[in-house]
Amino acid sequence: MRRLLWGVAVLVVGLWVWLSALGVPYVSFRQNWPLLIVAFGVLVLVRGLRRAVRRRRRTARVIIGDLESGRVDIEEAIREMKGE
Repeated sequence: MRRLLWGVAVLVVGLWVWLSALGVPYVSFRQNWPLLIVAFGVLVLVRGLRRAVRRRRRTARVIIGDLESGRVDIEEAIREMKGE
C-alpha cells in the first residue's frame, strides 16, 4: 500500500511539472509548489489517524478470544465492545 501511495505521488508531481513546462494554464509549478507540501501533510495526517484508529479499535473476535482465554474479565470486555 505504501508503494502505491508513493507511486501515485511521484506520478502526480511528474505530471504537474510536465504540464507546467508545456504551459498548461493554472498549473504553474512556480506558483503552486506549496500545494505539494500541503498534500504531503494531509497524506501524513490521514495515515497517522487511520493507524491510531486501527490500533485503538479491536475487533469483537479479538475481544471475545481474550475473554475466553481469561486475559480480560467480562466487565473489561463489555467496556471494549462499547468502545470506552
